[in-house]
Amino acid sequence: MDRVEKLEGKNKQLQEQVLELQQRQEKHHLLFRQIADFSSILGVSIELSEVYHNCLKLFKDLLALDFTTLFLVTESPGTLMIHDTLGFSREMVGTFTVCRGVGLPGIVLESERIEVVDDFQTEKRFSIPDVIPQNNITSAIAVPMMHNGKLFGVIIGHTCTKKIFSGDEKSLAQILGNQSATTIKNATHIQSLRVSEQKLVQRTNEFETIFSNSMAGIMLLKGGRVLARCNQRLADFMGYATPEELQGADMRQFHLTEERFQEFGVRYYEALISKEPLTVEYQLCKKDGEPLWCVLSGKAIDTKSPPDLKKGVVWVVEDISQRKQMEEQLLESQKLQSIEILTGGLAHDFNNIITAILGNISLGMASIDQENPAYPYLLPAKEASLRAKELTQKLQQFSKETAPVCSVASLDEIIIETVDSVVTDSTICVEYRFSEDLWRAKIDDEQIRKALTHLLENSQQAMPDGGSIYISCSNFPNNGEIAALKAEYFVQVKITDTGLGIPEEIIDNIFDPYFTTKNRDSNQGSGLGLATVHSVIKRHKGFISVASVENSGTTFTFYLVASPPEGEIVETVVDEEESPSVVSKKGRVLVMDDEESIRDIIAQMLTLGGYEVVLVGNGEEAIQLYGERLNTGKQFDVAILDLNIPNGMGGVDTARELTLLHKKSKVIASSGDNADPVMEKFAEYGFAGVINKPFDFTDLLRTVASVVSAS
Repeated sequence: MDRVEKLEGKNKQLQEQVLELQQRQEKHHLLFRQIADFSSILGVSIELSEVYHNCLKLFKDLLALDFTTLFLVTESPGTLMIHDTLGFSREMVGTFTVCRGVGLPGIVLESERIEVVDDFQTEKRFSIPDVIPQNNITSAIAVPMMHNGKLFGVIIGHTCTKKIFSGDEKSLAQILGNQSATTIKNATHIQSLRVSEQKLVQRTNEFETIFSNSMAGIMLLKGGRVLARCNQRLADFMGYATPEELQGADMRQFHLTEERFQEFGVRYYEALISKEPLTVEYQLCKKDGEPLWCVLSGKAIDTKSPPDLKKGVVWVVEDISQRKQMEEQLLESQKLQSIEILTGGLAHDFNNIITAILGNISLGMASIDQENPAYPYLLPAKEASLRAKELTQKLQQFSKETAPVCSVASLDEIIIETVDSVVTDSTICVEYRFSEDLWRAKIDDEQIRKALTHLLENSQQAMPDGGSIYISCSNFPNNGEIAALKAEYFVQVKITDTGLGIPEEIIDNIFDPYFTTKNRDSNQGSGLGLATVHSVIKRHKGFISVASVENSGTTFTFYLVASPPEGEIVETVVDEEESPSVVSKKGRVLVMDDEESIRDIIAQMLTLGGYEVVLVGNGEEAIQLYGERLNTGKQFDVAILDLNIPNGMGGVDTARELTLLHKKSKVIASSGDNADPVMEKFAEYGFAGVINKPFDFTDLLRTVASVVSAS
């Protein structure tokens, strides 16, 4: 009986052991299923924020936790930072850090093993943070997250009720922690690759945008100087429709000659090899065979030293053909300016010579009877001298801006001729609106053509994409509406374009010299064009105005003096071929001129005319002598003063001083420069008359007599 009882007891014990083994097996299966489920859930996402959330959610659910928080190791040694949390404030994410040995995560950072707190009220290892009592937390578990044998982070869970964590829970927590570390590490790597790929795509797109839209041409040469790639800008100024037309081309075709191709390679090879910055001005050959001035800046792609040029050379090509054209124009302008200066000097000296020649011929003709056998020989000599006088006047007109030499002309014909020579852009249409009974204008043909040219060029530049120019001419009887107009009849000219217009804030300045809205480095002028137009119209005793609306076009309106409708004025010309006669009045004359020959001929003419003459060479001598004569009662009746005295006081300053000595001084200005403003407006400078060099006997005596006899 005892034996049976023993066998039954042993059987019961075996059954209990089998049940315990079955229960353990079920737990292990559950653990394995949980780990498999955990791995599959973590593998669903590669976004870091989702991976963080999934790790904390699984950790919370598997261990029945109320709070879970993820700490990751920072770049600073011995420091952890919160990267995500479930339960605590989101403000802690990215800001809350702990150091080694501080708090429960700090202890794990130091020990690298699981640490638990059964009850925070009895915890003595560290100071309890405020968030623990604020959230009524009792227990906690902190798990090291290991990756490749190194601590990657700490995942920590909290419960509000007291909880003792079993060994199986700790094992599961450790597996979960390590799996989380691997998942987060992989996701971080994938995200880093994605960011790098995005940056690469962004940089590639940026490069392509810059390459395609660059204002400079770009070309990549590879192999034996073969054009592998270029942008649209290069194709444009080389005369090709697309970059593809150039790709694969041998660079020989872009050099003007084979010799220049070879020379370019030899000359600049060493600079590219040495990696020195290479910039050179060079002429490339366009598609149509025309040369193109450009600046080439090259650099080898290979970063080795020395670089392998066959791997590629990048060239940046800047079109400087307009700049070169401007430089040539500037050079021509400087040459022209030098010629003008030379011409002005020659005209001045030539005038003095002609004055002596014409003066002596006039004296000879005045000293002999017309029946004298020598008289017929003097007459053609005088005529030749007068033609030489006209030549010097033309030279002076060339050398500087001159007062207009007006004649009656058909303004509509001049406008059409000027348009035909200036407006050559086929995208610009010109329409004319001329009155049928249009009056003729009193103009200097050459100067008006110059003004029209500037206005038409201004309109063309305002319409870079083409447009229309409307030109109208109509009769304008002056009724006093425009204060600047003094004559009775005018021709009104309007030039309207459909261009960009002029901003309101600068329209009042456009006629100012050197004012311009154009880039100073462009080839569109220096800002003198409209100032020149204004000057020309003003010298013609006319008026010009402008009206404009930005982006809606501009209208220039100007007025030129017209010939009266009843008929043109016929100017009478004094017959200078008549025999000179002495028309003089006795008196004392002071003559100031720096040229001795001029002084002598004037003295001979005036003496022959019955005047007492005293000669001086500069203003200082004239003032001294004039003052001395005032004190003796033998004052001068008139003084003839040369305006230009190179080494002394000139005529204007001398006249001013003579007037201070004697308010009723009578002074005549003398100059070979007819364009001098003093000669045109002599009364404003204190002169009673003018004598233009060269002059003959009759001109001189008539002028002196007129001034002396004037009240």
